[in-house]
Amino acid sequence: MRSRALLTLTACLAACALATPAQASQAINDFTVTTSTTQAGGHPDVKMSFTLDSPGAPEAAKDVAVNTPEGLFGNPNAVPKCTSEDFAFKRCPSTSQVGLITIRANHEGNPNALLGTAPIYNREPPGAQTALFGFIVPGLEIPISIPVAVRTTTDYGLRFTVANLTQLTPLAKAELTYWGFPADEIHDPERFPKGTVGCPGKAGADCLTKPTSAGISVNPLINNPSICTGAPLAVSLDLTTYQDPGNPTHAEAAYPASTGCSAMTFKPVLLATPTSKETDAPAGFDIEMAAPQPLGRSTTPSPIKSATLTLPEGLTINPDAADGQRACLDAEAGFDSEAPHNCPDNAKIGTFEVDSPSLDGPLTGSIYLGQPKPGNQYRFFLLASGFGINAKLLGTFHPDPTTGRITALIEDLPQVSFETFDLHLFASDRGLVATPTHCSVYRVDAHFFPWNVVLADQRSEQFFELSSGPGGASCPGTTRPFSPRLAAGTSNPLAGAFSDFHLKLDRDDGDQFIGDLGFTMPPGFTGSLRGLAYCPEAAILAAAQKPGLAEQAAPSCPAQSLIGTTNVAAGPGSHPFHAQGKMYFAGPFKGAPLSLVAVTPALAGPYDYGTIVVRVAVNVDPATAQVTALSDTVPAIVGGVPIRLRSIEVNLTRPGFTLNPTNCEALAVKSQGIGDQGTVAAFSSLFNVVNCATLGFRPRMAITQLGGKKQTKRSKNPALRVDLYTRPADANIRSLSVTLPKDFAIDQGHLGNICSKAELAAKRCAGRQPIGGARVDTPLLDQPLAGPAYAVSGYGRLPRLIFILGGQVTIMPEARSASVKRGHLKTTVPVIPDAPVGHFRLDLLGGAQGYLVNTKSLCAGKAPQALVEFTGQNGKARTQKVAIKAACGKRQGTDNRRARR
Repeated sequence: MRSRALLTLTACLAACALATPAQASQAINDFTVTTSTTQAGGHPDVKMSFTLDSPGAPEAAKDVAVNTPEGLFGNPNAVPKCTSEDFAFKRCPSTSQVGLITIRANHEGNPNALLGTAPIYNREPPGAQTALFGFIVPGLEIPISIPVAVRTTTDYGLRFTVANLTQLTPLAKAELTYWGFPADEIHDPERFPKGTVGCPGKAGADCLTKPTSAGISVNPLINNPSICTGAPLAVSLDLTTYQDPGNPTHAEAAYPASTGCSAMTFKPVLLATPTSKETDAPAGFDIEMAAPQPLGRSTTPSPIKSATLTLPEGLTINPDAADGQRACLDAEAGFDSEAPHNCPDNAKIGTFEVDSPSLDGPLTGSIYLGQPKPGNQYRFFLLASGFGINAKLLGTFHPDPTTGRITALIEDLPQVSFETFDLHLFASDRGLVATPTHCSVYRVDAHFFPWNVVLADQRSEQFFELSSGPGGASCPGTTRPFSPRLAAGTSNPLAGAFSDFHLKLDRDDGDQFIGDLGFTMPPGFTGSLRGLAYCPEAAILAAAQKPGLAEQAAPSCPAQSLIGTTNVAAGPGSHPFHAQGKMYFAGPFKGAPLSLVAVTPALAGPYDYGTIVVRVAVNVDPATAQVTALSDTVPAIVGGVPIRLRSIEVNLTRPGFTLNPTNCEALAVKSQGIGDQGTVAAFSSLFNVVNCATLGFRPRMAITQLGGKKQTKRSKNPALRVDLYTRPADANIRSLSVTLPKDFAIDQGHLGNICSKAELAAKRCAGRQPIGGARVDTPLLDQPLAGPAYAVSGYGRLPRLIFILGGQVTIMPEARSASVKRGHLKTTVPVIPDAPVGHFRLDLLGGAQGYLVNTKSLCAGKAPQALVEFTGQNGKARTQKVAIKAACGKRQGTDNRRARR
């Protein structure tokens, strides 16, 4: 990471011996540097000399720039600064002198004339400069400024520049000395009294008559690099001339290698704590990395090169932290430019501050969400401007993909000293982190690595405590509570009407996280599948593999399968993150005949976590048609971020899909959930519809004997067809009974292959002889439900009739038979699903498989009549006498008036 602009570096114009002249208009000769010590972290006097050679026609140097080695830095606060006014009027105090410069120039016909020696002063820089030095050219009385800039695009080394040199007296040679300890008494003989600007014609300070004491504390101006590789470091010198400004001369050399790395120290420490002491709460986080930098004659400690912070288990990224945010692009941060950054405010997640003895105050900046990169999703930028420095640093958060535990990594810090590096991540409901779920003492671990590789890396620990539950409540116990709340209902409560359906499940902060979920709809609340397509399995699989933005732009499931939307809220606090999704209808899943598919593009601010697909198995009770829905386990973590689910909202809004019951009794939507600590909780929401009494109720039945006149005779087994019709918009049937005339009885002789109760439960009577077939053409389905009808033993003296109606779903109505007064056979269906029947048909086999037998001729006398009694879901009752139509030809005295509608 780049943080090398943390100090105003004022070290020296360094270069060394081995200059390689470039092919340009003016060569650089004798580019040399010497230091009084090579001690790593030491404070040397640095002497630099270069000669400019101009073959042929004389040329004049215009701009000279020196780039010092990485890690060579300084402290402009080592001595007082000369003000601009004092420098202009040549009255800089002797305490601001930091070195000497001797200049030769092409002057008065002498191409190598000695102009003299002058003091170099530490000047007060304008706001846009990191540091500023200056001197007065001896003999010519020309003021020269040497601004210092920081190379923030590369290694945060220093660049010293002298621009617009006079071309009337072209520069030929310069010898500069910067003092490691400017106030040291050893430099008193070279220290110029106030108002003395130099020694014209002298190669040194021999014009001074007596030593001048600084009279201030001795602090270092220059620090040597902290790396002891045994190899010299790179230095460069660039020169442009007035005569050929487009063809600069470049020379490179080496700064003497640092030695004595074992004499340095490295003792950084960590302070770290969240901004909240509550459990399961959003919070900011404060981090301080401290590396004391004592001033004086001692060797400076090694700077921190990189740091890894491991936050405790349970402290995770807050899902809502990036909501409404955008990322700062690399181009906006401007890592390739020394200009200020241009990151947007809505990418800001915190602030940071750097304190250094080299600065007049803290260098302050902001922390921004960084542009995600493949394999490096959670980048953050630390960007600050001040003291002429535009610092641009890079860090990353690495959440564990399984637990969400956060590791923060800051790499490639600049090789400069800072005393404290403070980071503050914003607090609020959108705080960057979410605290653990239990009160306890938690540990933050830091691992620091020095620039000086000879020294051992260091570890530091910091502890913090969480002492209350969310909102200041008492600390939760070992097993957290689990009390979700459910609210569900329809937007139109009219009985028997189509309506949108809305369901919302909420969990409080501090409760266990939601795992498995199941829902049971109230009896009679159903849906029309007519015209509804399935989302294909291939499309469901494809959705789970797509980026969230791609799924959002082009949904994988067809529009014909869309039935509604979802809204999932995640994260602690009063402002959880909301993810919008779509709900689709699909086919069989995990043994259930139907399923729902929630497809949610997981998009949070600049982060695309892909597409989350959750299947919900939909079962239909065979006896009551009551719908139950069992969800896949709700994802607990996405992209390394535990979602801390707060609410699930489902809105079924497809027109003509969900249908209200026709029963106005108090009902409920019921649910059961399992928390992340294993607690099982049941919860429900009242569900009511109204105006059931206004619904009509006029079902009707017709019974017809099939098989011809031969089966009308006594002792024959007739084939019968029973047709049941209901009207649209009527109340649905709750129960019915059919009492046959004494003309019919159960033929006990034909029950040899009867299905048993156990066989019904195990294999739905497969292999047994049915007594007929049934079919229902309901307006809720495109295709009818159909299947065999069985007589099933094991329920008492008479068998029960079971109708296995299969199709998109399977319904198994049950009819109970009894012999009532005067020997009539009464068959009752006590429970009929609260759903529109439309048309139900039962064909009872006759002949050798006949279930019934004629006790007399069906053609003798009036047509036999059955008594049908209906009870509606709204409580209304209806009785119908049904004349059984037999194959008798013209019959006298038939009275079927009661069978008409």
